[in-house]
Amino acid sequence: MQKTSHFAAAELGAGPDQALQFIAQLGERAPLLVEEWIKSGNAAAVQAAAELGQGPARKVARRGLNVLKARGVNIPAAPRTGRIEQDAGAAREAWLLPPDSSGVEGLVLAERQASGSYQACFTFFREGREILRVQGGLLALSKLEQNMRASLGGAGYAPVRVPWDWAKFRIVERRAWHAAHKVAEPLGWMGTEKLLADPPTEAPPHPFDAKGLQSSAEETERLARDSASLHQWAEFRSWLPSERALQELLAHIGRKFGPTPPTAKEEIDPILREQVAAATDRYFTPERRHVLANRMRDSALSVLDRLGDDAGRHVAAVIQVIRGAGLITNPPSDVKFLTSFFDKALGLLAAQQGGRLRVPIPPPVAAPAGAAAADQAVADPEDPLGPDGTSPSTGESTQAETA
Repeated sequence: MQKTSHFAAAELGAGPDQALQFIAQLGERAPLLVEEWIKSGNAAAVQAAAELGQGPARKVARRGLNVLKARGVNIPAAPRTGRIEQDAGAAREAWLLPPDSSGVEGLVLAERQASGSYQACFTFFREGREILRVQGGLLALSKLEQNMRASLGGAGYAPVRVPWDWAKFRIVERRAWHAAHKVAEPLGWMGTEKLLADPPTEAPPHPFDAKGLQSSAEETERLARDSASLHQWAEFRSWLPSERALQELLAHIGRKFGPTPPTAKEEIDPILREQVAAATDRYFTPERRHVLANRMRDSALSVLDRLGDDAGRHVAAVIQVIRGAGLITNPPSDVKFLTSFFDKALGLLAAQQGGRLRVPIPPPVAAPAGAAAADQAVADPEDPLGPDGTSPSTGESTQAETA
């Protein structure tokens, strides 16, 4: 009898970026997945685990590389990451921990002491919003590096060195937000105040802008046409719209389907495309596009370290197009990077539902007079791009399934 793998097809066929994510999620079972990659000849995943993995999975992967080489399997080049490089003579260092799927990012300030240890300050926050957590302490260099990597988990990218004054200014700026909004700061600043002393009076230029990766209008348009491909990169792979926005999209699809849902693919697909475009235009308001563009700029520093200037230029072009989007001309739905938020969300939801997307079908009754209020903006603090979400429709409904 043929032996069946206990791992999903996506795990077995993981690329180098997904490999790190899967082995981080599997914990003690990670070495078993690495062994499956070795058996199937998935050299890219084995190479990523050997270079960037941790613990037993990394040991298995390193042995596996020798096995694959003995079989004559071509081993791809090792994946690049923004590795932490220390300047032994530098007294102060700063790093950015790029944003995760919920928009949380971190800045780390560390000052070397006479003992050789570092006085460190870890600050976690959301762009344009509150500081979530602060940690300070005296750490050895190895522990400092370990804590930064642990904060990123299996994201597939590493901390990025940034200018000290730029990092310090951004932390002070977030603290000023708390003061202006009369919101209490989190505890944990003790011992870190001296690291934040004498901040710049004006915002230093963003390190990504300083790279000078702007393209011509023609080149920007060309790069932006392929903007959906950015979602394949580790920095953007987990970015999704809010749960509320996704539920609203499903409700709109259900209304469009009507009481007798279509079953033919040639009828369903145009409705899905139309409603994804409409959801993109509703969700990506000017405020959200502003937050998103700033967040992408931070993540682009990691893209530069991992993939080089060409990839950084691609992100810069997409940022420029997002900033220039409007409601009538150049709407957000024309930017494939933005529509891909909802494409990914629908795909993940369908995968969770056994390959079929369940769409709520509203009852065939007249909507109450106040129903229009359901589409008005209300506060949504869980929205990764800001508390300006919209409320999904409510009420009893049936469900249709799309393949």
